[in-house]
Amino acid sequence: MKRMALLVLCGLLLPVWGGEVRISEDGRTIISVTCWTLPDPTRTDTNNRANAAVVKEFIRRYPEIFAERYRTKYEADPATYGQNDWRQVEIELKRFSGIQVEGMGMDSGPLMAIAGGVAPDVMYVNFRQSDTYIQEGFLRPLDLPEDNYAASMTTDELSFMIHDKVWPVLKRRGPGGAEHIWALPMGGVLGKVFFYRKDLLDAAGVPYPTNDWTWEDLFAACKKITQPDKGIYGIRFGSGPAESWYWINFLWSAGGEAMVYDAAADQWRAAFNDRAAAVALDFYLRLISEQWVEEVGGVQRRRYGYATKETDAGQKWDLGQIGFFPTNIDERLFTTIEPDIVGMVAVPWGPADENGVRHRGSELNSRMQGIFAGCDNPVVRDAAWEYLRFSESRDAVEIRTRVMVEGGLGRFVNPRYLRMFGYEDLIRLAPPGWEETFNISIEVGKPEPYGRNCQLVYHQMTKPMNAAETLALAGELPLSTAVEREQATSEQLEARLQILQGLLEKGTADANEKMVGILTPKQKAQRRLGAAAALVAIVVAFTLVFRRVIKVFTPPPILGMEQGGWHFYKYRWAYLMLVPALLSIMVWRYIPLAMGSAMAFQDFRIMGNSTWVWLDNFGNVLWDGEWWLSVWNSLRYCFLVVMLTFLPPVILAVLLQEIPYGKVFFRTVYYLPAVITGLVVIYLWRSFYEKTEFGVLNAVILKIPAIGFIGLGVLFFFIMFFFAQRLFVHEKYLSALGCLGAGVLMFVFFCRFTAPIFADASSGLSLPLRLFATMRDPYRWLEDPKTAMICCVLPMVWAGMGPGCLIYLAALKGIADDFYEAADIDGATFADKILFVVIPILRPLLIIQFVGVFIRSWENSAFIMAMTGGASRTEVAGLHIFYKAYLYLKFGPATAMAWILGFLLIGFTVYQLQILSRLEFRASGAKK
Repeated sequence: MKRMALLVLCGLLLPVWGGEVRISEDGRTIISVTCWTLPDPTRTDTNNRANAAVVKEFIRRYPEIFAERYRTKYEADPATYGQNDWRQVEIELKRFSGIQVEGMGMDSGPLMAIAGGVAPDVMYVNFRQSDTYIQEGFLRPLDLPEDNYAASMTTDELSFMIHDKVWPVLKRRGPGGAEHIWALPMGGVLGKVFFYRKDLLDAAGVPYPTNDWTWEDLFAACKKITQPDKGIYGIRFGSGPAESWYWINFLWSAGGEAMVYDAAADQWRAAFNDRAAAVALDFYLRLISEQWVEEVGGVQRRRYGYATKETDAGQKWDLGQIGFFPTNIDERLFTTIEPDIVGMVAVPWGPADENGVRHRGSELNSRMQGIFAGCDNPVVRDAAWEYLRFSESRDAVEIRTRVMVEGGLGRFVNPRYLRMFGYEDLIRLAPPGWEETFNISIEVGKPEPYGRNCQLVYHQMTKPMNAAETLALAGELPLSTAVEREQATSEQLEARLQILQGLLEKGTADANEKMVGILTPKQKAQRRLGAAAALVAIVVAFTLVFRRVIKVFTPPPILGMEQGGWHFYKYRWAYLMLVPALLSIMVWRYIPLAMGSAMAFQDFRIMGNSTWVWLDNFGNVLWDGEWWLSVWNSLRYCFLVVMLTFLPPVILAVLLQEIPYGKVFFRTVYYLPAVITGLVVIYLWRSFYEKTEFGVLNAVILKIPAIGFIGLGVLFFFIMFFFAQRLFVHEKYLSALGCLGAGVLMFVFFCRFTAPIFADASSGLSLPLRLFATMRDPYRWLEDPKTAMICCVLPMVWAGMGPGCLIYLAALKGIADDFYEAADIDGATFADKILFVVIPILRPLLIIQFVGVFIRSWENSAFIMAMTGGASRTEVAGLHIFYKAYLYLKFGPATAMAWILGFLLIGFTVYQLQILSRLEFRASGAKK
């Protein structure tokens, strides 16, 4: 319920938009404008200085611009613009600062700013999400007659700033059906190209690709470059819910489409289910999952694909371990790469279709800026417009070009601008072929899907891709190995393509349901009936819970009184001191929950004009397979968190208490991980989880023989068996079975590592000898759904065991020696002391810690977001709600999910309250 309260607060808080007009101490009028992005003043690189020079020049010129275009109008209408001294005007540009999701900054940042009520005046407009910005009313049209913004621009200005292929995105119909211009480009048009590392290609004997290369050339190059034992891969793709952003270029190059526009219905529909899409997915799967065998140190190791996938911005590319990297490049300049190390080439040609025609399609994009609709101050709004107009004008581009040339980086500037501004002599110094590559990317470029609801398209396309990858990695997809592919017949290839097309068909249908909302009347009726039943259950459950809470915490009768009760008058001063805390809880928890009841029944819009959809949000959630999968993932995650972060600190505390020497040293060692920042922990463990023997964990695992894993499993089983035996002797049968079950689970966990060893028939070893053999193939820790979830939990265990251990150590110090001495007299073993001395005395603390761990397991999804982004079946309910609310602005469904999740957890909440109400805290009688 805490998560839902946050959603409601973000949706209902009063807006605090950024711009303002103020008077300085010397009487000058300062117009302050908050912008989504501005040059970083701490950076001194030439590219940043060029952008800073543009901002500085705009600030210098603004008084002249204002005097020419606005002063007379402002002075003539003081009721609208204020009675300020408009003869001395200056502008102040502020850089917006806010939170965003790592790896999804441009998707999440602006939307989260709007949801939080802190949106800047100059908004970044994501190309794909532009229709959401428009339909939700986030942007103010730039061609309104009362503003006269776009109309004041000349045809030459517009043609210089706006590429023809970008116009359909900038100018289209809004919520009322009228056509408007909504934004202006920032940094020109973007084209998709492939970067490549020249040193890696040279080492592998791969010739540098030319602009007429093909998929076959790319695949062959990646195959030669890939050296998993050194952490080197042929190509880098992304991971997470938007992985298909990398695949869509192959889809277009195969002749397919992601979305198509139905003009008659004025509707966009998913269309990634044809033969071309299956061919594109087949090629992508070969790059990321094709199985092949490599001999390393005399050992045959199975490899998967020739690509790596990362959730961050390209750590391995920065380390020089990636051959090819598909990315966007700016029209304005090419300074993001070093030409002596990195080359650039156009997207490769796809395969020939049934007519013998090859296609090549790359993503065409543009960073865009618009004026936020919540910018109500006309003075700030006019200043924001002038910044938009100047920042990409001919004068601004000339300033950037001049600074780049003067900084010695003129050869990196687009030759178009070198010719335009008189630096033709530098064109010959530019890296050969870069201009041609960029021009090709624009010529064959297709705007990424930008229509209504298209912000979900990558998420929806990624689902069938992940399903196909899972089949391929499990060997359940035909032609999953390189050997099979080389010997494949046309019938086998056709069978593979049909399976892939079937997955795409299902994904397309699901996308049209989720994105477009295509449902039959019968389906709608069924969902509403189910929603009604769910709502009745939720209301009844919460009513019973609140009654139970009141009953549980009502004080019992006390000495001298016949009845128990709250006795408000008797304890009036105590209750009075509790009022601030109660008010805080009421304001930040229960009032938002009550207000959220309305949001769950609405198509909620942050800027207003929300419409009532009544039961539809709950009905759609109940029939949403992704939601229930995320709930199941949450259960798995909760179980692992409780088992691995609750019990180990207790065990460690007991061990540290008993060791005779080096107590301070060991306590320091175990606590040190807690002082490391979360970002460092994430990157550290990401390197541990490298999917080849290059990774730390695989390097260790691959050296342990099967008998070692079995020995570890037996060791942990007997430890738990010993505790179970002592509990059984003392007739604690249920607890004994729990310990025995835990021992079996530990034994199975360690023995699972031996399965690949005993299943490897190619080793030629007899069964007894395989006990001393090691694994041949490294684990794909973060990409395998069987291990990804536990990999997200282990960093929490590593970083959190020390602080948890210290809490229990402090509690252990409070246990008097008399208890241990009495146990020794009775002949108690070490296990008996833990089971019947330590645990009973620490029971209140253990229960409180357990409650805290359990609650955090349903709320803490930061490690999952950083490690996998929700891929590999790790998207938990909290992360799913977060994405739904802040990336897709579906606050209504997200709130409905939060209510349903609260209903599912309500039973455990009652049980927790009952336990806590019965706890009694007593001094242990420890010697001082």
